[in-house]
Amino acid sequence: MAPIDVGTLSSNWKILQARLKSSTSTAPPKEKKIEEENPRSLKRKRSQHVNGKHGNASTKAVNGSEKGTPRKPPPSRKRRKMEEPASVGASVKQHDTKTLSKSVSMPTLKRTPLLSDPKDAAEAVSILAPHPDFPDIENEGVSEAALPGKYVALDCEMVGVGPEPNRDSALARVSLVNFHGHQVYDSYVQVPRNIDITDYRTHVSGIEPRHLRKDVARPFDEVRNDLKILLTGRILVGHAVKNDLDVLILKHDKRFIRDTSKFSKFRELAMIPGRTPGLKLLAEKLLGVEIQVGAHSSVEDARATMALYRLEKVDFEKEIRQKYGNIRLEAVGPEVDAGGEEVKKKSRNRKKKKKKN
Repeated sequence: MAPIDVGTLSSNWKILQARLKSSTSTAPPKEKKIEEENPRSLKRKRSQHVNGKHGNASTKAVNGSEKGTPRKPPPSRKRRKMEEPASVGASVKQHDTKTLSKSVSMPTLKRTPLLSDPKDAAEAVSILAPHPDFPDIENEGVSEAALPGKYVALDCEMVGVGPEPNRDSALARVSLVNFHGHQVYDSYVQVPRNIDITDYRTHVSGIEPRHLRKDVARPFDEVRNDLKILLTGRILVGHAVKNDLDVLILKHDKRFIRDTSKFSKFRELAMIPGRTPGLKLLAEKLLGVEIQVGAHSSVEDARATMALYRLEKVDFEKEIRQKYGNIRLEAVGPEVDAGGEEVKKKSRNRKKKKKKN
């Protein structure tokens, strides 16, 4: 085909040719044209970093900066928290939930905080250690050095007997300490022959078969008579002391019993509301000491009970006066005695004399 002579073309055709040439020279590449038509169909590629610098900078930054200006790295989380002022009522979503869930471990928080005055607790705890002048002598019976005094604390250890040793118990050891924590009485107790010991409960009671042999342990009647004399005319301190009196087949005037398991302040610390708090729990919370680690000791438990009483002696006695009124201990005499036989006889004799008069 022969070439077209431009001179023979009309003026309109010349104008069209000129427009086509200018449009082809300034048209963008095919890929960019597609991106302009449908910008959402393509994903923007991230700029690659080489040695911490941007390899390919975009023609225009997001914030409108000119081409070639390096972008500032975002501030670190720590710096951002320091720069941002704490706003009142800020949303929880603004904070890092992971940092909120972590807590700094403080040594003081790992210890059980005392719920009593540390000075009073230290004074009460001082009686827990045996005194060098009044040492603990295992199975001594009546102490040759320590005197009972006005206040005595009682504790007993049991063994399991019969077909249900978890339920049925027999007396195996009795301990008594005075107000200063000195051991006044300690004895192992023989279990009657007609009763079979099926569980010594050694891991709890500390009682072993050798302790209850006839040549070591004392007969039950002898121990009962000793305790009967020692409790006469004195204030008895104990934890759930009714159980100890029942196993000894003894009675004591309620007005002269200081039961740490029934004291109102101590009952507030019970794990279950309305239940009796354990002696170990009270010693830990109020005295800051741990007792009954492994096998129990009736001497140690009696001392801990007396220490708890000494810690709250003023409020303890106030609560007793509110319940029973003011009572003089010396005026009671044999009424504190177990059994109450002498008291009944004297009261009957007085009634008879009044009727005769």
